[in-house]
Amino acid sequence: MTQVFTDASSAILLEKADLFEPLLTLFQIVMAPSVFEEITPTGYPGADFFSVLHKSSQILVSPLKNDGFDGCPQPGEMDKGERDTLCLFLEKKQGFILTDDGQAARYCRAHCLPFINALLVPKIFWYAGQMSQEDCFIRMKALCRIGRYSDTVRAFAFDCGPGDLSFFLGELG
Repeated sequence: MTQVFTDASSAILLEKADLFEPLLTLFQIVMAPSVFEEITPTGYPGADFFSVLHKSSQILVSPLKNDGFDGCPQPGEMDKGERDTLCLFLEKKQGFILTDDGQAARYCRAHCLPFINALLVPKIFWYAGQMSQEDCFIRMKALCRIGRYSDTVRAFAFDCGPGDLSFFLGELG
């Protein structure tokens, strides 16, 4: 199963939109310890959900082996969770990145790293035959209400076709 390296914002958005568990049926979700700690403080909405998934081995929390290798964003270049997510992906050299952070997305674009945001997850479900077109657009609209997406990001997400997501669909095996 393809590994997807997620940051906290994407995990939280997908959990709020009831899309995180379905994502687990298609991909192995991997988080850096800093991301897991960010989403599981006591009393935090969703903390119990993610803790249970981790305890039942449905998500993998994987520490970085080397924090400062070439290609890894520099400390201070972005928030720790996003940086650790990118470094973990670069260390493992497989799968793709799931991020809703603007700085991390710009880094991915600049370094040709495969990434999507949470808003594209319903499209992947639809194109993979896991969700109807109607449900896809309902979920995307829900994500737009709870997330902060620019007009450009929204337009791409709503207009993109299977060809635009072929790499990610190909990762389904």
